[in-house]
Amino acid sequence: MSDVAKVCITGPLAVWRDGLTEELLRLGYLPAVAAGHLQLLAHISRWMDDHEVSVEDLSWPLINRFCSDRGLICKQRFAPRSVMVMMSLLRPDCRPVKACAPGGALSPDVELLFRDFAAYLRGERSLAASTVDGYLRNVRLFASWLLEHGGPDFTAVTISDVNQFLIGRAESLSVASAHAAAIVLRALFDWLFLIGCVKWDLADGIVSARSHWHQSMPKALPAGDVQSLLAATMSVRDRAIVLLLARLALRAGEVAGLTLDDFDWRAGTVRIRGKGNDTQLMPVSNDVGEAIAEYLSGHRRSGLPYRQVFLTMRAPYEPLSASDVSAAVAGRARRAGIVGRVGAHRLRHSAATAVLAGGGTLAEAGQLLRHHSAQVTAVYAKTDQGALRQITRSWSGSVCEEGAHE
Repeated sequence: MSDVAKVCITGPLAVWRDGLTEELLRLGYLPAVAAGHLQLLAHISRWMDDHEVSVEDLSWPLINRFCSDRGLICKQRFAPRSVMVMMSLLRPDCRPVKACAPGGALSPDVELLFRDFAAYLRGERSLAASTVDGYLRNVRLFASWLLEHGGPDFTAVTISDVNQFLIGRAESLSVASAHAAAIVLRALFDWLFLIGCVKWDLADGIVSARSHWHQSMPKALPAGDVQSLLAATMSVRDRAIVLLLARLALRAGEVAGLTLDDFDWRAGTVRIRGKGNDTQLMPVSNDVGEAIAEYLSGHRRSGLPYRQVFLTMRAPYEPLSASDVSAAVAGRARRAGIVGRVGAHRLRHSAATAVLAGGGTLAEAGQLLRHHSAQVTAVYAKTDQGALRQITRSWSGSVCEEGAHE
């Protein structure tokens, strides 16, 4: 059925039919597509009626149950779009939660503890919401692992328990992911010791994945590949994204987080919200400014409530996520014929190495990257011999001469 007017909804959602239709059309769905989504909502309404579920009772666990009965996937972002629209309209206070405990649900005390830990990460550590979500996924996996293995109370674990979990996970993770999991658990047990939930601070005894970060080279694209990418055919939106990454060395999340209010067009600056709630003004070059202005003036969907600069190009028109930004770059790179994996962060590395290749200093590269520590920027010295000399101690000529005589 492709006619919205012909879709009949019975049951608890019947009174919401017009509101759901209006919302689907407002989000940019074509009437024929909106009709298909309404049909699914009609099935949900009949299922609710059969199971005596009211709109007030509707929750994500119940939605998961419906999707399971119908063979649909329903885990947070992977729920059918019509279901996400319905829940955002009917139950905006009811947030989807990814399944995290394959062996069973965590106790209310542990859930409360994790909520406090998340508040600490946001408040004291100033971590971004996406980073906090990543931390919580790791600690929930650890708590679920304890539950499955009949471990002790969560606050009574030992270093041996933690390390056994990490070693087991490392078998299926990359080095970077295993290293990140260890960092998360150190942060957790540091905090538990700080608030007095555990008697000993276990953080120092937690194993680390062997990292070769200091030995690795930044994965920058050659200058020719960057030019090929910029010369490739792409949408006005994607060109603006690529230029922001390649010229201003932004992170994917920083591009996704840009709002219309961040640009001061008179001053030619943009406000960037970086890691740790760090906010800095950066100059906008002519090519970047022109690309963004072209996108905003005729290619960004109007009439939507979002202040974010970059929106999806298909309905529902929503702000891009960090992963969407990287995916856009990867897609354009493939079309440009660039070999290898190319994401947003490679363009950030490329911008830094371009500074050094152009005769700039490590300090200037660090300023572009908005690093707070010269030690972090020092890894880029390995891409350029001239930059490497900036952080090496020069030997005196007399010492060299003495060594030669020996």
